[in-house]
Amino acid sequence: MLAWLSLDTWLISVVSLAYLLLLFSVAYWGQKHSQSRWLNRPWVYGLSIGVSCSSWAFYGTVGQAAATGAWLAPIYIGTILAFVIAWPMLLRILRITKQLNLTSIADFIACRYDRSPYVAACVTLVALLGTIPYIALQLRAISKSFDLLTGSYQSGISTTFVVTFVLIVFSILFGARQVAVNKQNKGLVLAIAFSSIIKLFALTAIGIFATFYLYDGLHDLLNHGANIARNSQPEPVNNQTYFAIAQAILGIVTVFILPQQFHMLMIENHNETELKTARWLYPLYLILINLFVLPIALAGQVLFPGGSVDADTFVLTIPLFYQQAWLAGLAYIGGLAAATSMIIVATIVLSTMVATEVVNPVLLKYNQVISRINTPVPSLLLNIRRISIALLLLFALAFERIIDQQSHLAAIGLLSFVLLAQLFPLLVGALYWRKATKKAALWGLIVGSAFWFYTLLVPALWPNAEWLTYGPFNHSWLKPTALFGINIFGELSHGLFVSLFANTCCLIIISFVSHRSLGEKLQAELFINKQNSHFEQQLSKKDLYQLLVRFVNKAAADKLLKIDASQDKSIKKKSRKEQDASESLLDYTRLQLSSVLGSASTRMVMKAASKQQAMPLEDVVNIVDEASKLFEFNRELLQAGVENIEQGISVIDADMRLVAWNQRYIELLDYPSHLVMAGKPISELIRFNIERGIISDSRGNASAQHQGSEEQVAHLIARRVAHMQAGHSHYFQRLMPSGIVIEIRGQAMPGGGFVSTFSDITAHIEAEKTLQKANESLEQRVQERTIALSQAKAEAEAANTSKTKFLAAASHDLMQPFNALSLFTNMLNKKVQGGELQELATNIQNSLSAAETLLSDLVEISRLDANTEKVEKRSFAVKELLAPLSKEFSVLCAQANIDFSYIESECFIESDQRMLRRVIQNFLSNALNYCPQKNKQGKIVLGVKRRGEQVDIQVWDNGPGIAKDKQQTIFKEFERLTQAQETSGLGLGLAISERIAKLLDSSISLQSIEHKGACFSISVPRVIVHQSFGQNTTQTNQLAKHKQQSEFTHLPILLIDNEELMLTAMKTQLLDWGSDVLTAKDESSLNKALATEGSFRDFIPALIISDYHLDHDKNGVDLVQKTLAANQWHAPCIICSADPSEEVREHTSKANFFFMRKPIKALALKKLMRQVLES
Repeated sequence: MLAWLSLDTWLISVVSLAYLLLLFSVAYWGQKHSQSRWLNRPWVYGLSIGVSCSSWAFYGTVGQAAATGAWLAPIYIGTILAFVIAWPMLLRILRITKQLNLTSIADFIACRYDRSPYVAACVTLVALLGTIPYIALQLRAISKSFDLLTGSYQSGISTTFVVTFVLIVFSILFGARQVAVNKQNKGLVLAIAFSSIIKLFALTAIGIFATFYLYDGLHDLLNHGANIARNSQPEPVNNQTYFAIAQAILGIVTVFILPQQFHMLMIENHNETELKTARWLYPLYLILINLFVLPIALAGQVLFPGGSVDADTFVLTIPLFYQQAWLAGLAYIGGLAAATSMIIVATIVLSTMVATEVVNPVLLKYNQVISRINTPVPSLLLNIRRISIALLLLFALAFERIIDQQSHLAAIGLLSFVLLAQLFPLLVGALYWRKATKKAALWGLIVGSAFWFYTLLVPALWPNAEWLTYGPFNHSWLKPTALFGINIFGELSHGLFVSLFANTCCLIIISFVSHRSLGEKLQAELFINKQNSHFEQQLSKKDLYQLLVRFVNKAAADKLLKIDASQDKSIKKKSRKEQDASESLLDYTRLQLSSVLGSASTRMVMKAASKQQAMPLEDVVNIVDEASKLFEFNRELLQAGVENIEQGISVIDADMRLVAWNQRYIELLDYPSHLVMAGKPISELIRFNIERGIISDSRGNASAQHQGSEEQVAHLIARRVAHMQAGHSHYFQRLMPSGIVIEIRGQAMPGGGFVSTFSDITAHIEAEKTLQKANESLEQRVQERTIALSQAKAEAEAANTSKTKFLAAASHDLMQPFNALSLFTNMLNKKVQGGELQELATNIQNSLSAAETLLSDLVEISRLDANTEKVEKRSFAVKELLAPLSKEFSVLCAQANIDFSYIESECFIESDQRMLRRVIQNFLSNALNYCPQKNKQGKIVLGVKRRGEQVDIQVWDNGPGIAKDKQQTIFKEFERLTQAQETSGLGLGLAISERIAKLLDSSISLQSIEHKGACFSISVPRVIVHQSFGQNTTQTNQLAKHKQQSEFTHLPILLIDNEELMLTAMKTQLLDWGSDVLTAKDESSLNKALATEGSFRDFIPALIISDYHLDHDKNGVDLVQKTLAANQWHAPCIICSADPSEEVREHTSKANFFFMRKPIKALALKKLMRQVLES
């Protein structure tokens, strides 16, 4: 068995937090000193692109090298080719991103396709779904490396959860402290560059150790590795080739579409010089970080042959195995740097995409609702980004729990890359194909993602599903891993090629059959036309003036001249020729035109007005005419929408005149048709409502007649108009003459004016009245119900008490005949051994044992439910409890050909030892019953796991396991699993164990995977004691086994029992052992037997065995004490009873007698007799 160094958990935790704090400090320093010259060096930018070298690069590539023998992973070959060959494409993306001030990959793609919010949302969703598994990979890598380094192999979700929580905090600190999403974060760039150096240094150190310290250089290591390669069976060449091609394609594609990669390459870029430096620096970095990947993989294969250790962990296990704590810690920090840098950047970028591409459109759509929230919109967006970061990491945590735990890191990383690759056809179409439409892009993305889900994600989530092997409905051509009968590729290659092919076909076909809108045509020109920059500089002031007059108004054009006049006079004296417009004038003109035409049309108009442009201005007029028609259509669409909502709407301009309304407004207020018209002063409508009694003054008068004079009416109208002019919002409820109740809400509009909504809330008011009436009687009904429940509870408690008393009283009488029959059957079985009746006697004995067990369990469950069991907790060594159990079950497991392991522990616990033993014994019995004995080697492990102030006593087995939906059912009475029907038992053991655990204030837990075994554990408090306490603990002396029957020969025994059948059975058994037995049923028969002449006249017992419950309300303890005192005997005594109540046990213990519970087994009685006589 392999064994390696384990480091202290707290030490590694402190080191992890220290690294994260150091990383944050580097980022904070970089942000504070953003003007530092060396911070702006291109090499910092080039190293920051190393964010893509995540834990997959640190751990997974070693595992892949061990499997394939490749020095450089194909995915990195593709990445290097992309930087070297596809350089013009990168430069083109950078220029467009900077020119249009884009913020993310979703913004880039959506901008090309007419700034479609649906395209942006879909790209964001794909980025989320593709990156969440990749983040889950990082979480698994961190927690797995932490557990491996500290030896916490069973930590499970606890480590991953803590890691997730810490990264949520640090991700928010790194990237969610400012609202601006396009603002560059030099501190973040510096921190990522720093982590890239740490990754390179750590992996290089491990490689040097494996190559030059463990072996005599690379040649020696290759010779050892060659022996391993000869003994291994390589994968078919075709599969390797297709897999390598698929990885190389992913390496090319991910350079352009990974959200975090796009952010570091494009958004954090300052100039083209940085990108040119990164063109050679990043490929060099990839080569250097992969320099020792193959040597590490070979060293791991030589050190751990046969796949005994996961190849993904070679970076950690090699130094741990050789007790190199500092090197293992360095490797851990390198892996932590690789994972955290990716997680932090990815969550920041994705939260930005969620906020700008999903949340912002919703906020704009529901602006009226958002305006009622007191929180400012910037703060709201910042909080949304923070919440998004937390949710992203929590979703990644959930995915990490769901995905197959045996999946290698490389497999999860490639799974994510294939989904993100679905963005690549959209990106290529955006850059190089004018006819690509947003509809085609949307459907291509959806179809490609659907194929990815079916061919790759489904097999990863449900790897053991039967239909994956034979296809849905037994149609082999629908198999996810061989769709349409294509089975020449590997699983990853198949999923990549099929999904990208479907995506590209949809993009091309739908683009040809769909129509491009004007906006799509304009945006296509921005992306595809290489001559689309800096044309504004060729416009003169006169050109700008004419554009403003023609498309905006003369006032805006005159303001342009005023701005020009206020500028420096020296500009005017440069030339007699017509001057070019300044940058400030261009910005003003662009802003004015955009407010009327939109940004895309504004760019086309200004381009056409430029003197060196080929596009005639008349063509631009046609474009604007088309835009005007579109505007008119949108206005009509808005009016149709307003007319078809339930609320009434009215809009008043700054002059307090009615300018817009809908038909519902007229219907609710019941206005005459001639009263409402455009330009109607609102004061006249108010007067009309006062006259018909709808509006009242502050004193509650409801009509003009009640107002007293025209002066009061005018005052009321003026007050309401002034309220609206001041911009104060209002809320009223009005009862109309028709009987309906209207809710009126008014809100001022920016720039003057007032908008009001009118809603019919009659049904709501009636419901409130009904609810009020119901509430008035609710208290009385609750009181009546409480009394009824109290009565029912009292009756139930009384019934339960009665049941418990009945079972306790009946148990003694029920157990007596069973006990006698058991003893008789045991003797009969011995008498008829080898005869014809042996099988019959054995069957009778088994049936009686089952009946006794059932009755004992039922009595015990009843006693536990009644809470009459007295718990006696004390501190004791856990091995004092487990060591005897391990000896008993090791013998039973050996007989059943099952491997039994007991892991001893020195810790102390506090509990009731007797009751706790019952629980552990039941766990072991279940494991023994359900362990495989035919198909595979059964294994049972008994051990202890310390968990803070608690200790988990665990029993593991590799049996059939328990399905998730059955793990609660098995704790119910008489519940047994279907596959367990062949084993013995009644299904009461776990029910009893659960009740005992509740009495002990402990908890039982179950971990199980179907077909892979189960682990039952009970948690008990841990006690810290001094060493001397453990040394002074009384150790129970076990009696020697297999003693001869002659040890009880002529042993004088006094036997007392009021049941004739039980008395006869016990006497027969003792006589069979060679003892001299004197029997008695009560005090009188005992005195008579002692006084009788014969062999018992001078009888002095060496042992007394007595029943507790005797006739005439007498008990065996009092009778034995009286007999011992009267005859001056000093014999030990065993009290037997089927009533295990605390009163019986306490009475027996105070008399210094031994207690034995009925039914009595012959072997148990013999063992207790030996123990009593030897003590």
